[in-house]
Amino acid sequence: MKYNRRNFIKQCIALYGSTLLLPACSTRGKTQTYRSFSPLQADCLGAICEQIIPTDEYPGAIDSGVVNYIDRQIYIRFPELKELYHEGIQAVNSYCTSVYNKEFTALSWDDQTQLLLTMEKGELPEEHWEKASQREFFRIVRRNTMQGFYGAPHHGGNKDYISYRMMNLNYPFIAGQNRYGEK
Repeated sequence: MKYNRRNFIKQCIALYGSTLLLPACSTRGKTQTYRSFSPLQADCLGAICEQIIPTDEYPGAIDSGVVNYIDRQIYIRFPELKELYHEGIQAVNSYCTSVYNKEFTALSWDDQTQLLLTMEKGELPEEHWEKASQREFFRIVRRNTMQGFYGAPHHGGNKDYISYRMMNLNYPFIAGQNRYGEK
């Protein structure tokens, strides 16, 4: 094979470009990063979302990327919700620390469920909810969790069309073309 300067440069560019892509291909050891939440806030939010849409025979809120959806929506479209989320998560963990001596993520499933039921009714002690309304926080988290789980994957949630498969919908969803109940 005859080498000239043009072939040499093409091969060098291809080699250099492929070496730049290798680190991006490896996902081992990487952790999810968020724009609107710290890792601890994201973990707490994930536990709350998982209570709303738990894992059963289908993946739940965490595995479908609901926290990623919420983070993305806050960062791109609704930055005014960032403060409510931060204050709400802080209030939840403050309450849990004062009552259980541990954060929300460390509580048992039943304790988490009971806490959220009480929060939904607005019956948690107000001393932890001075900066945010507990009922409003719960309402927003529930709404955004449902949107992230059932919405289109290109918005950041519903990873791998989890909810579409659960509801036996054809995917990718084409409005007017889906045949419900068909296999």
